[in-house]
Amino acid sequence: MKWISYLCAGSAAIMILTSCFLNPHDKDSFSEFHNQSISLVGNLIFYHFNEDSYTGLSGDIIDSSGAGKNSTSVNGLQKAEGIYGFGIGCSGSSGVNLEVSEFDNAFTERTISVWFVSFDNSATHYIFEEGGTVNGINIYIENGLLYGHTYKANGGDFQQWHTYPVETGTWYHAVITFHNNDGFLLYINGVPTGAALPLGGFAMPAHGNANGLCFLNDDSRRHNTVESNNTGAHPLNGILDELAVWNRTLSPEEIRNLYLRQGRL
Repeated sequence: MKWISYLCAGSAAIMILTSCFLNPHDKDSFSEFHNQSISLVGNLIFYHFNEDSYTGLSGDIIDSSGAGKNSTSVNGLQKAEGIYGFGIGCSGSSGVNLEVSEFDNAFTERTISVWFVSFDNSATHYIFEEGGTVNGINIYIENGLLYGHTYKANGGDFQQWHTYPVETGTWYHAVITFHNNDGFLLYINGVPTGAALPLGGFAMPAHGNANGLCFLNDDSRRHNTVESNNTGAHPLNGILDELAVWNRTLSPEEIRNLYLRQGRL
C-alpha cells in the first residue's frame, strides 16, 4: 500500500490531516508502467491543477493538453495536495467554471477521467457536471454512492447510470466512457463497475449549458431528479485532481494505465 497525506477542504479552512490509504484496493507498482504513455489523440482538456494559486481571473485553470482550453476558478478555489502534485480543494461554493466550447457539441464517444477524495458523502455532491436538464453527462456522489450518469431527451431516449460505494477520506480514480453503440461504463481504480449499459445507438446531441467542477453549474439531471437555475448547489467537500476528457472511448488497457500511473502523464 502507498500512503499519502492530503488536505481536507472544510467549510472554514483547508487543514492538513494525517496520512490515509490511497485507495481501498491493493495497488500495483508504478515502476512497472512508467514507460507506458497515454495517447492524447482526441483529447479535449487535461488539467493537472498545479497552478501556483487561483485568482478567479479568466483562464486561471491551465489546460496542459497543448490546445489552450483554459477554464476559470470561482469563489476562492484553493490548492490542495493531490494524487500527484497539487489538486483543487473544493469546499463551500468554490469550484471551476468549465469554459470549453466543445463540451456543448454533439458527440458519439467520450471519456472523462478524474481523481477525487471526498470528506462528506452524505446528501449530494457534484464532481463533474456537463449539460443541462435535457441532455448531459455527470459524475456525482449521492448518499455514499458515486454515480456515473448520462441522459438524452429528458431520459426519453436513454438515461443510464452506474454506481459504486465510496468512503470518505479515500482517493478514487473514476472514469466514465460513452460510446453510442458500445454503451456506457463507469470504471473505478481501473476496473469496470458493471456491464456496458445500452445507449441505443444514439449520439449525444448539442447540449449548451454551463458546465462545472465541484458543484452544480446552473441546470442538471440526476438519476432521480431534475434541477434548474441552481448554480453553486451540491458542492463537493473534497479534492479533485488530474481531470482529462477525450472525444473518443479509451480502451480498458488505457484506463487501467491511467489508474496505475497515478496522474503521471
